[in-house]
Amino acid sequence: MTWIARLFIVPALAAIVLVASAAVAQEPFTLPSLLAYAAKHNPALRVTQRNVEIEGEGIRAAQADRMPRIDLTGGYTRYRYPAPLTPIVITSLPMLASDLPDFEKNVYDGFATFSVPLFKGGRLMRGVTIAELKRSMARDFHTRNLHELTYNVTAVYYKLAQLHELLRASDAQVKGLESHRRDVKLALKAGTAPKLDLLKADTELGAAIERKIQTRNAVTNTRELLKTLIGMDDPGDPDIVFEDNPSMGGAVAKADLEGALASRPDYRAAQSKVRMLEERVASAQGKRLPDIYGAGDYGGKAGDRMSFKENWSVGVRLFLPIFDFGRIGAEVDRERLELMKAKEEQRALRLTIVRELKEAETSIVDADERIAVSEKAVLSAKEQVRVEDLRYRSGDNTSTDVINAEAALIRSRADLCQARFDRRVAVASLDKAMGTMDLPAQAQGKGNSPGANGAAPGRPMTEEVK
Repeated sequence: MTWIARLFIVPALAAIVLVASAAVAQEPFTLPSLLAYAAKHNPALRVTQRNVEIEGEGIRAAQADRMPRIDLTGGYTRYRYPAPLTPIVITSLPMLASDLPDFEKNVYDGFATFSVPLFKGGRLMRGVTIAELKRSMARDFHTRNLHELTYNVTAVYYKLAQLHELLRASDAQVKGLESHRRDVKLALKAGTAPKLDLLKADTELGAAIERKIQTRNAVTNTRELLKTLIGMDDPGDPDIVFEDNPSMGGAVAKADLEGALASRPDYRAAQSKVRMLEERVASAQGKRLPDIYGAGDYGGKAGDRMSFKENWSVGVRLFLPIFDFGRIGAEVDRERLELMKAKEEQRALRLTIVRELKEAETSIVDADERIAVSEKAVLSAKEQVRVEDLRYRSGDNTSTDVINAEAALIRSRADLCQARFDRRVAVASLDKAMGTMDLPAQAQGKGNSPGANGAAPGRPMTEEVK
């Protein structure tokens, strides 16, 4: 039984495990799982996360500048004339015995040096504050990129849903025109329709097939764009599911400028940049003040006999700039100009936020009106196609009437799909403008969502989908 179990049962269990893992890997993507996957694998987002960690190390470096420093030094020196290993110390009156050091031409030395900054014009504390503000800016930039990534993935997902809906509408138009062509062909054989009607039907059918092919190619290209955004290396095509009857209703957050200014990560980063440059101006001005250090060393020197003579020193050092050809003044002026520039950038960003809020609100209202009109137009166009087809079969109209009705139906369906897409994107734009474009609750804590692991080079996340 043992060799039978090894021969049959073990491979069967392994096959079951492989099938189960394949089933998990082939689980289709939804919008929350796409966002979770993108948040973990998008290369640009991972770069901004590394920037946050880099600025965190900058804080450690700035804090270390305030701490004492101990170094070891050593060397060898060859003198032309014998040099004393230690200073000459006179312990009695002149002409009497003195403590004379050894004199050597070859001198070996080794010392442990100690230094601690006592005062640097306030630059020590400001250095830590500047580093903390830089890390705060890096975090806000990371959050901003996350919002832009969430917006772009959402927009591409809904664009893909729109194209799939258009593809179904194009397929329905092709089937309708094929049915009409069969009716025209039968009428032509019966002698009740001219050959021109068949030519018109062939022309319109060819155009409908071409539009279907173009839509299918657009679906393929949009899927590749989505894979790039989420950072997927898998050469295969991800399985994505869409809502069958997506709801266009639901409460939409009202535009609030004060709330947007408080929540927008890019505006918070602009505020941090202004505060950081204010600290840099004060730090540059502090260079006019003296630098005071505590310093000391302990070590010894020896000659060829390697008999080291120890010595030590301790003291305070002061460095005061007197004349530097205007270097400090130029640095202060440069930092002040950078501060003025940052304040103008902050003001420009505020104006941009006001415009984005207004545009998003207007787009939502416009899309709602277009959806209401387009839904009625689709119902009317469907009825028109049905009536014109019945009239053609009874001989009350021409083939042109049927073709025009089919064209009006596909046009109204395309308008409805575009209006729904614009409405979804407008809602996402409002969330992004308000600074609330966070991952949905279903995407929190995910990231190993269905699909292949890995990260491919992605395009800049500032590219928006039109």
